[in-house]
Amino acid sequence: MAILNRKQQFVGLIGPVYTRNLNGKPIMQPRPVNPKQSKATRASSADFRYAVDQSKAIKNELRPLLQVGTDPYASQRLTGALHKAFHFTQANEVHATLFSADLSALVGFEFHRDTPLQKFLPMTLPFSITQSGTMQLPTVALAPILSQLVPFRYLGAELALMVIGFSAEAEKTVSKEVFGFALEERLPTTLSIETQSFATGTRIIVAAQLLLWDTRTVLGAKNYCNSKVFNPVQVMFSGVV
Repeated sequence: MAILNRKQQFVGLIGPVYTRNLNGKPIMQPRPVNPKQSKATRASSADFRYAVDQSKAIKNELRPLLQVGTDPYASQRLTGALHKAFHFTQANEVHATLFSADLSALVGFEFHRDTPLQKFLPMTLPFSITQSGTMQLPTVALAPILSQLVPFRYLGAELALMVIGFSAEAEKTVSKEVFGFALEERLPTTLSIETQSFATGTRIIVAAQLLLWDTRTVLGAKNYCNSKVFNPVQVMFSGVV
């Protein structure tokens, strides 16, 4: 079905052709009839749809870190990264899933390319999954934030670590733990965490957010500076129990 727009131009399907605007000009193109897709094409399409669903699920669970702001293409970039991991190959008859795919390339993914966490805290934290099924970060000394790179004045900095566990037995079951650390201004900050035990097969994703604050309210609450233009959030670890 076609629609007559305000410029008295048809936009949409008309029989075997469809009309649209290209660079301000109305054009008509033949409509493909029963297009044939190869097995690999159908599999790739299925993997892409799956990647879109998992991208939405991950972003939804990370919403507390991302709601302040991301770059405009964060969702598309995350979907693209997941699609590469889930991509079906002719040599493999079994589709990779969130629980079987190798998501090591997702580590280091920045949700705000204009303010990457790596720029302010160039660090590699040695997260690991223990034999008891916990996610552990052994005691490490984190170097002070590179304050000269921050584009505004602030009084204090904090690091938030969010650990998300997607259950393989019930895909809609998600467990979550959050850890916070006040960062020292001139000295290294000691970090160490260990989560609850996760069930075998659980996909664990760890994300970190740098929080800066500049003032306090009358009641002593911190006023954070994170915004749509400054919100460093990065994937720090991904693994399966």
